[in-house]
Amino acid sequence: MALAKWVYGLPLVLSMATIVTAAPKSTKAETDEGFAPQLEEFLPVEELAPPPSLLRAEQIKRETLDSFPRGGPDSIAGLGDWWLSNGKLCVAVSDVGHDAGIVAGGGTLIDVAHCDAANDQWTYANILTGLAKETAIPVAKVSAAVRDGNGEITTVGEADGIRQTVIYRLPEGADSLDIEVVIERLGKGKAVHMSGLFTLYSQRSLTPFSLSSYVPDATLGFAHPVIDRNKVSSLLAGMLPSDWNILVGANSYDSEVSYGVQLQSAELITKNGSRQPLPRFLAVFPNYSLHGWMSRPLWIQSERLNWLSMLQNQFMDIEPGEKLLSKFRLMVGARSDVAAITDQIYQGPLLRGYVNDNAVSVAIWDQDDRPVSQGRVAADGSFNIRLPKHAQWVKVQASSPWGQKITRELSLIDAKNDSGRWVFRKKGLLKLPSGSAMSLHFFGIGDTANPEFGNDLLGFTQAGVSLPGSLRRNRIDLAGVASDPSQIDLPPGQYRVLASRGLEYDVKEYLLTIVAGKTSHLPIIPPRRIWRSDDWRSADLHVHSGASFDATLPFDERLRSFVAQGAEILVASEHNRLVDHRDRVAALGLTGQVQVIVGAELTGMARTAKAPFTVGHSNAFPLDASPERFAGGIPGIENRSLREVIAGVKQMAPKALFQLNHPRAADPLDADLAFFDHLSVGRSYDPTQALDSVNNESLLGPDPVSGFRDIDFDVLEVVNGSEFAVYKQIRDDWFSLLNQGARRAATGNSDSHGLRSVVASPRNYVYLPGAGTLPLDEHMLTEAIRGGRSFMSTGPFLAVTLRSDSEDIGLGGLFRGGRGELHVQIDAAPWVSVEKLTVWVNGKIYRQLKASAGDHKVIDLITDGDAYVVVEVEGSPGTVYRALMPGLAPLALSNPIYIDGDSDGQWRAPLAMN
Repeated sequence: MALAKWVYGLPLVLSMATIVTAAPKSTKAETDEGFAPQLEEFLPVEELAPPPSLLRAEQIKRETLDSFPRGGPDSIAGLGDWWLSNGKLCVAVSDVGHDAGIVAGGGTLIDVAHCDAANDQWTYANILTGLAKETAIPVAKVSAAVRDGNGEITTVGEADGIRQTVIYRLPEGADSLDIEVVIERLGKGKAVHMSGLFTLYSQRSLTPFSLSSYVPDATLGFAHPVIDRNKVSSLLAGMLPSDWNILVGANSYDSEVSYGVQLQSAELITKNGSRQPLPRFLAVFPNYSLHGWMSRPLWIQSERLNWLSMLQNQFMDIEPGEKLLSKFRLMVGARSDVAAITDQIYQGPLLRGYVNDNAVSVAIWDQDDRPVSQGRVAADGSFNIRLPKHAQWVKVQASSPWGQKITRELSLIDAKNDSGRWVFRKKGLLKLPSGSAMSLHFFGIGDTANPEFGNDLLGFTQAGVSLPGSLRRNRIDLAGVASDPSQIDLPPGQYRVLASRGLEYDVKEYLLTIVAGKTSHLPIIPPRRIWRSDDWRSADLHVHSGASFDATLPFDERLRSFVAQGAEILVASEHNRLVDHRDRVAALGLTGQVQVIVGAELTGMARTAKAPFTVGHSNAFPLDASPERFAGGIPGIENRSLREVIAGVKQMAPKALFQLNHPRAADPLDADLAFFDHLSVGRSYDPTQALDSVNNESLLGPDPVSGFRDIDFDVLEVVNGSEFAVYKQIRDDWFSLLNQGARRAATGNSDSHGLRSVVASPRNYVYLPGAGTLPLDEHMLTEAIRGGRSFMSTGPFLAVTLRSDSEDIGLGGLFRGGRGELHVQIDAAPWVSVEKLTVWVNGKIYRQLKASAGDHKVIDLITDGDAYVVVEVEGSPGTVYRALMPGLAPLALSNPIYIDGDSDGQWRAPLAMN
């Protein structure tokens, strides 16, 4: 995820005894008028002691590690981090040096959850002094204390004449976290025009609902504009006077959560102690939000920022002795809906109702068509949603997963505020096959719409265009195990069903009719395997699940989808985190069918002196996860050059494979994640120039300590499912490296984060003859990948050898002699088109031929000297292919066979630079 410069305790349980004194029995002396006490004084009653405090504010240490209830899909706190809890809420702040978010160093709010629910879905929140990650102030000190009925964690950092202090305060018994940000000028430095709180939720890992308590017309709910960060007019339109940013968690986990972040106030404290309110705003983007404030009051007060505001902002700064004080409240709700937060904010009546289907979501607007709230229906079909105090009329819309919507307008004059019974049409049931792995793709016929499984029903839009979550799809995955779903609901209608199992299998098509209230059975035959070779093992080296900060997919469902695609080896590459998922293989009954390898995607997000444009993204595997450590013991990433990151991985795991991921980005705004787009220094890699040219020479500079260079990654991800559009550009980069002696094997991976994108396509086929059953030896696998004994595919299969009378050399091998026969066997499932074969020698087209699945091509290959040959097969996506592999096209790319043209036993690069 890239960001332009503008963004740029265990409770003590005590038993207490109470003293109960019995009253004396009545005696004869007591008259009929009533009780006449015989004692002049009552015995004193001992008052109960107050309950023990549950407040904790301390650093996590090994001797107390087990007392901290860390838990939830995004929980990353570990030894050395800082813990704050009051028995209800548990919060963690990263220690100095524990990189988290888009700012190097620690002091970042990393975990927020209910202590008893293990429901942490919080990602990162960074304070951006200067409102850019280049000007953000790194934290130098973290401390904790319990005082005056509050637990507090304080972070302090100084840079460029500015001191930044952040206090995270949790009161006893509170349901929300208070955050104070103090920015003060100590000396000379760059002007501070604006500052803000940056909250990350890439790929809608949390879904933002904006709400303004002081300018109601600025409330957008889930309907957000497109904000072009390069246009001031677009920025102004998106910088709204809203204080609440409600972040709805995913409902794909057992424990749900939502967060409400409110910028309560921002003020300038002058040298004489006077306080002046500051202009503030909220800007919401699909992947992050900014609560911001300017450094001085406006000349002409206005709730909404305008061109004059932005002009004045260019002259704003903090004077010596002045402070900026901003106060936030972070509220936590126990459900994945907006109402989990607004029920705590609003003080008006409850809107009640009952729905005959508990999968429905209810959205509410006020009389001016402004979003008010959204809630999910309880298991019994009921809903109770709190409204604002002065609400008199509402529009209510109930939405179902199958697309049916019911809308009502209600007057709130009835104290009961009962919206009545909401009756949705009956669905039908489809019994699913059991015992076989496959994916079932459903397509509506005629008036029947495509079903949408995994629709969160939040209705998030940008400029009126729906942006679906990463779990929304028309596919059901089955792994052939007991935990597979046995049946699904479908609206009545007719459907076309495609049964598939990935690249190596055929596809079966069925017609299905669903009748309301009835159960249908579809006699699905498991897909038939078309291509098999026990010597080639399929592997996706870049796979995400909900443990990544930009994903919400539980790992069990990740495994199910992977097996349904017929793939074997999954490298778990969660962003900046090590998680050992291997035990889930046996738990799901998949031993021998799939292998999980622990890895991580080392994700550079900060801009620092050593990496002014980040270090991009890279995978490292296999690694050992340490669950007691911060982020599982991830190696250091930020404020390092790429060569230092490589050295850190090699020191931690000398045999680990280091893969440079998606070195180019299709979207220019995503340049931070693509290392070749900036090389960490602001210059794009130029494949037409030498490695030691002024443009490219940063790749060759050695680290003075380790000797590693930026170019010393082991393999290059040439084909990436998320960046498939720039495949040919990356292929040419790769050829440029090979031509100059930088022998780096190529890989192809899905980079799948959810279920909307297909996992294990692209994938690698690694040559491992006689390797046996899963799990394979990890070192044997990584050495084969490092050695280039593999090809990448989104459909076609290759068998490539270079032969002479005395040799038969495969991928990654060295052929001796300047002449040989190149044998290329091409295979593919019937639904995968193959049209063209290209033979590349030294990065240039040597021969291009028409081709089809089943062809065996023999090509005479003659070279003048040392060279390398690469084979590429392409096809056009047909109707079935597009339905199963959206965004991809049939492609297979081999790793090189190296040619020792002069037979001297050595391979020299075609170009002089080595």
